Amino acid sequence: MRRRRLNPGDFLNYKMPLPSMQTQKIFRKIKIEVDALKRLQAETAADLDVLLPAVLDRAFKGEL
Repeated sequence: MRRRRLNPGDFLNYKMPLPSMQTQKIFRKIKIEVDALKRLQAETAADLDVLLPAVLDRAFKGEL
């Protein structure tokens, strides 16, 4: 059985619902903020990965 292909003319006539421009701008702003938070989280996780062995070393030496 062959797959039926979409006719380009039919595709161009199809109306796709989109959020209003105001809503799209809000979503864009939220995405930018989320991306910034993800970068900060990755940096913090890397810092903690470096810090943990030093803290454990001091703890086992009785320095804490």
